Amino acid sequence: MGKDKIYEKDLGYSLLRPIVDWCTKYSYRKVEVRGEENLPVDGPFILAVNHCNTLMDAIVMLRAYKGTTVFGARADMFNNKLIAKIMFFLRILPMVRQRDGLRNVLKNVETQDTIVETLEHDIRFCIFPEGRHRAEKSLLPLGKGVFRAALAANAKFGDKKPVYIVPVGIEYGDYFRYRSTALVTFGEPINVTEFVKGLDVENEVQMIEPLRKELTFRMSGLISYVKDDDMLYDKWALVKMLAASRGIRPGNFGQSLRSGMLADRAIIAEVEKACEERPEEMERLLEDVRKFEKKRREKKISIYSFGKKKKGQLVLKGLAALLGLPYWIFSTVVSSPMWLTYMLLKSRTRDRAFHNTVGFGIKLALGTILFIIYTALAFCMLEWPYALALVLMAIPSYSFFFDYCEGMRRFISDIRLSGKKKLRKKFKELTEKFEAFR
Repeated sequence: MGKDKIYEKDLGYSLLRPIVDWCTKYSYRKVEVRGEENLPVDGPFILAVNHCNTLMDAIVMLRAYKGTTVFGARADMFNNKLIAKIMFFLRILPMVRQRDGLRNVLKNVETQDTIVETLEHDIRFCIFPEGRHRAEKSLLPLGKGVFRAALAANAKFGDKKPVYIVPVGIEYGDYFRYRSTALVTFGEPINVTEFVKGLDVENEVQMIEPLRKELTFRMSGLISYVKDDDMLYDKWALVKMLAASRGIRPGNFGQSLRSGMLADRAIIAEVEKACEERPEEMERLLEDVRKFEKKRREKKISIYSFGKKKKGQLVLKGLAALLGLPYWIFSTVVSSPMWLTYMLLKSRTRDRAFHNTVGFGIKLALGTILFIIYTALAFCMLEWPYALALVLMAIPSYSFFFDYCEGMRRFISDIRLSGKKKLRKKFKELTEKFEAFR
């Protein structure tokens, strides 16, 4: 029997949730969650999250918080009645934006009432206040929806229990490559009930702007945030170069994702400071960085290849590739229906930010079907010890296929770079030029 309220328990949802969380875990090499101690325990809260990787932002958030969570999504996704029912089952509410027209915006009143009711029952609501995704290390202007919902909840029951907005930052190792890394950081919450009491204003419109500024400030402090200007891409490219030259590789060799993010933030601060103090020199440097990036990508060389290398590391990578080859061949064959489907759909997806979503969807849907088929065939054709061994080997094959390919991509990149003396010299020249500014 289905649920009447979006936040109520549902048997089908409860059965699906562990499978989704498992697929999320194995869609990334590493998922790290920090700041859980910041989640309020004395009142309901809205999770306000940066939006940079399409559906995966919600999927990662779902796994990061084990409790019940209701989400908000673009209202145009609910136009089809069947899709709308599926969305309701998945605990997703339609969020109408101003660009959808005034008539449609009025529908937000019903959604807002549902959000308030959800919060009143101490169920978390998660929203992406930027309104649309953008695969950049920055933030778009925050919409008003999150603040209106929080203020409406506060007006209804703020005298009984405080209402909070919790800023959340999601940091990905790569927006476009399947099996990258994901860091989720819960920041210090904004006590909306107390915040509003401290404002000398008369109406909701005047309350929203200071809340928006505060939330923007707190969200930007949870990611590798680069000021959103014409040089955003070039500044981030320089940050990656400097991180590589200093040996910073988040998530590798025992380094936590958070420590890597904090190291990136420190470098970003250096770059932003240099841009303020030496604007003309930095403009010329960033122009050279742009040219370097174009050349590097043309040569298909990873930025990680420019990092500091230990003696014999290339030999060790070659040995690791050789040792992993037999299982990669097995994985390539066993998971071929999945990765071939991924390659096909990926080639037809215009927005690269959806590539990880495609990989996850295949893991969830096709992976589940193949597991059932392979298990049935193995136990029908082989003795149970061999069948069990075969099934256990097949489970991580899809993930290993991508991990091995990524490792080989970087290994080949290292080999390519060894023969590109001019490119190595240019990398050293640019990074040392910036270091001289410090």
